[in-house]
Amino acid sequence: MGIPIINPNLWRLISPALPVGAFQYSQGLEQAIANGWVNDTTTALNWIESLLRNSLQNVDLPILKLAYTSWVERDNAALEQVNAVCLACRETSELRSEEVTMGLTLGHTLRELGEALPDKPLGFVATFAIATANQNIPVEEASAGYAWSWCENQVLNAVKLVPLGHIQGQKMLRSLGEKISEVVQNAQNVTEEDIGRSAFGATIASSQHETLNARLYRS
Repeated sequence: MGIPIINPNLWRLISPALPVGAFQYSQGLEQAIANGWVNDTTTALNWIESLLRNSLQNVDLPILKLAYTSWVERDNAALEQVNAVCLACRETSELRSEEVTMGLTLGHTLRELGEALPDKPLGFVATFAIATANQNIPVEEASAGYAWSWCENQVLNAVKLVPLGHIQGQKMLRSLGEKISEVVQNAQNVTEEDIGRSAFGATIASSQHETLNARLYRS
């Protein structure tokens, strides 16, 4: 029996080397730390896991699935609609800017690599979905990769900003990694009508971050 090989194209799409600028964004975590809401390993892990189970499970991953299906079926109207839903779920100007900017950057990268893309630019989630569909990566696997990449970026931000040690960061990643399969499975069952979940603390932090005097991140 052969050893199953994960599609290396997924590794490329979730790698920190992918030039989309994800390292520039903390999605409100920087402000949460400035506010004292996140100040150690426990509070950092709780913050990140809460968003994983709230926002990603009920917004990002269901949108990824719908965008993936729309692209495979070449339904551009549905693709644009689900992208509009994604943007509507980004509740602050910083979060919307992040979604749009990273989507444009990923789209430019994919075009340079000869990938097929719709004419109209899309946000990051929809563009990521298209990239994985183009490489015939199963949507559940694509969703798991997206979730892992998001968790990894958040943990790296926490390690830098709290600050935390690298061992603490690895423990957080181990804990979060154990939750991803469940989150992905739950996300597959979220219908289009049920997409949307507000994380009030993260939204407040993101709004406050717009006027934070000294900051390292764009969100």
